[in-house]
Amino acid sequence: MNTGTADRARDSVGRRRNARGEGKRLREEILEAAEALLGESHDAGRLSLRGVAKKVGIAATSVYLQFPDVDHLKVALAERGFVELNKARETAAQGIADPVLAVLARSRAYARFALRYPGRYRLMFGPDLPPTLAYGAERSPSRQTFQTLVNSVERCQQAGLALPEPDAARLATEVWVSVHGLVMLRMDRPHFPWAPLDEMVDEMVGRLLGFNTAGSGHGVRNGDSTRRNVK
Repeated sequence: MNTGTADRARDSVGRRRNARGEGKRLREEILEAAEALLGESHDAGRLSLRGVAKKVGIAATSVYLQFPDVDHLKVALAERGFVELNKARETAAQGIADPVLAVLARSRAYARFALRYPGRYRLMFGPDLPPTLAYGAERSPSRQTFQTLVNSVERCQQAGLALPEPDAARLATEVWVSVHGLVMLRMDRPHFPWAPLDEMVDEMVGRLLGFNTAGSGHGVRNGDSTRRNVK
């Protein structure tokens, strides 16, 4: 029996074929299976279309109809990841008018997402990210995600609640590098005696942007009587 015949035989035994028009549902099942495999291995480099097909219970040829190669699958996974990350950040800041509290809430949500989905996060921000999704690509999800952070920092500066210099893009870069480094280390060194995640994020972001995170209000570390603190 050749490979194609064997695949079709497995498909007929292992899983009911989707009816006409149900390709979208199959695509979702493939993506969910790939996300599950990422959750198990935390390594996008170990993803394969045959491995995903086995997870779903279908023939590899059925996966190829949806994703011609593993890079196309990674693109779809990363795109979904950025959508979910941005949704988590916006949900965390929903209803918060104060720009300082909003940027802290978004930063905490970012860190929580990374640690909740380490496999997806490593794909989204690691060397396995397809070039079309990297920051250099025009309208890439990663660029849009970063721009949201820049806008958040800029609102803090405009309200006089963050350091006026350097510019918002530079400060946002420092915040991203800091939080990214924190979550990556927590993934790779889980037995280190880490302080609570939210507290560390608040302290790191607060210091970088010029907040004082020790008290009950917030403001820029300028030493004058208008200074407040962040809870």
